[in-house]
Amino acid sequence: MLPMSPSQDAQPQAKRRILYVPGIRAKPPPDMHRALVWRCLLEGIRRADPEVAAGLAAAPDSLRLVLWGHEFYEQYRDVRPDEPGIAALLAGTQPGPDSIREVHGPRRRAVYAAHRVADRFPGLIDWLAGEGTRANIADSERYFRNADGVADRIRGLLLAELQRSWAAGERILLMAHSFGSVIAWDTLWALGDQAGPVDLFLTLGSPLGTRYIRRRLMGAGAVGAARYPRGIRRWRNLCAIGGLTALGHRFAEDFAEMRELGLVGEISDRTDLINPFRGAEGLNVHRCYGYFVNAAAGEAIARWWRASNPESVQSLTEPPGGFP
Repeated sequence: MLPMSPSQDAQPQAKRRILYVPGIRAKPPPDMHRALVWRCLLEGIRRADPEVAAGLAAAPDSLRLVLWGHEFYEQYRDVRPDEPGIAALLAGTQPGPDSIREVHGPRRRAVYAAHRVADRFPGLIDWLAGEGTRANIADSERYFRNADGVADRIRGLLLAELQRSWAAGERILLMAHSFGSVIAWDTLWALGDQAGPVDLFLTLGSPLGTRYIRRRLMGAGAVGAARYPRGIRRWRNLCAIGGLTALGHRFAEDFAEMRELGLVGEISDRTDLINPFRGAEGLNVHRCYGYFVNAAAGEAIARWWRASNPESVQSLTEPPGGFP
């Protein structure tokens, strides 16, 4: 593991901005982390729309990572155990039959069912949730307690990036993996009517629909419009089969009131994705890299990129593709 540093190279501004908020657990050093995210994103976009991938590849400054791990963890993650899995993702075009069989295997189905029960009856979490889930809950509780103001500082990092983009008139795709979507929600909610437009909110493996998280979000105690963030024009949610963090929640249903109140133009879901990432501990259907290379994520980004181009007339309403 490597010593932490909060620094990150400044990125030049662009007319179109992708802001990415990673989830819980320590991440690789900033430059390495950004390079991995960029390579995997470009591959996912290439699988969906090679023309957009070529255009985006020529505009690397359009991506900015909102890194917050230095506020939470003492060390960076050693990326070496992940490198073979990432290389396999970049080389492959579809998840292999072993991944598909394992995702649908009886053991994984049983673990998934136990986590669904624990989500419905939170008092059972200590009994039914696995070690990894309990570790994630411990970290999330530290955020929700705002111990030593850590949650305020984390949200402040995203707030600064959003305000910089709004001031520059940039069109924003706010992409968040796992707990990063909670940080994004809370930041936008705290802004209230001062939130500028977010063209697309793209959530990957997000826990926002789970009872445990929904009870702790900013605005959870409010009713009606006061419960929800402002500024989101479209919300696209992607969820892998068997993911124990997202648990297959469909946000078009969980947050239907936002649409009814006119707070978002569209909420759509894909909950049938296969995340084939394999690390040192085997198949991990929640890892961000497996989401990035999926053509469903690539097409969501490509459609936003094209729609942000005044010369583009491509519709945003077609359902994105991607391996199921």
